[in-house]
Amino acid sequence: MLQVSRALIGLVLIALLAANFFVWKNMWGTETITVRALSVGKGDALLIAWPGHAVLVDAGSDASILRALGEALPPWQRHLDALVILSPSAGAAGGTPFVLRRYRVGQLIRTEEKGTPTRETAIADAASTLSNLAITTIPRGARVYLIKDSLSLVLSASTTPGQYKVQP
Repeated sequence: MLQVSRALIGLVLIALLAANFFVWKNMWGTETITVRALSVGKGDALLIAWPGHAVLVDAGSDASILRALGEALPPWQRHLDALVILSPSAGAAGGTPFVLRRYRVGQLIRTEEKGTPTRETAIADAASTLSNLAITTIPRGARVYLIKDSLSLVLSASTTPGQYKVQP
């Protein structure tokens, strides 16, 4: 009985050491930024995420963006650092009011082009409910960059999905 207990204690200690190693590696190791194309029906949406942060590029055509974000983000994350809308078309901006109502968005970056009056009113109404929302308007065709340490990533509908390593 004593031998089994020592073996069990030894295995538990090895497991704890291994878990400790992985925790420290993830805390101090190279950070990874993930770019995911979200399935939002006929629209476009890209999610750029790294631990504790997320940027959404375009919001799809309708409320299906909420389901896609719910699947892509951890359940406790209801904050987007930025929502970037590169086109006023329904396929890119139609889901914007739904995102603004459901998530805390730090910054809305959008093209100076305007969409339909109905869509613009819905976006303005949803944006008015967020007291700390910073809104930045960019010219048509302007490039938007995500810069994190050594990584500079152009944000557009054609950004290549995948994982990008960040070196401090």
